Amino acid sequence: MKFGPGPRGYLGTIGQYALGSGASFGFFMMIGSCIRTEDDRSLTAEDRAALKARFNRWTVPAPTPTAVYFAKAAMSSKN
Repeated sequence: MKFGPGPRGYLGTIGQYALGSGASFGFFMMIGSCIRTEDDRSLTAEDRAALKARFNRWTVPAPTPTAVYFAKAAMSSKN
C-alpha cells in the first residue's frame, strides 16, 4: 500500500490481503485443532468415570417453579 493501490485498485488489494490472512489463520487453526483433539477411545473406563464425575459436579439443577414455593408457604402457614 506504500506505493498506491496497484493494478487491482484499493478494494482488490485489500480483498487479496484479507483472504490471504484468513487462509493463513484457518490453516494454523486447523493444525492446532488436530493437535488438541483427543481420542476418547484411548481413555480407560476409570478415566471416563472420573471425567463424568467431574463434569456432573458442575451441573446446576433447574430452578424450582415459583408456584412450588407458594404452595410450600401455604402448607407451612396452615400447620
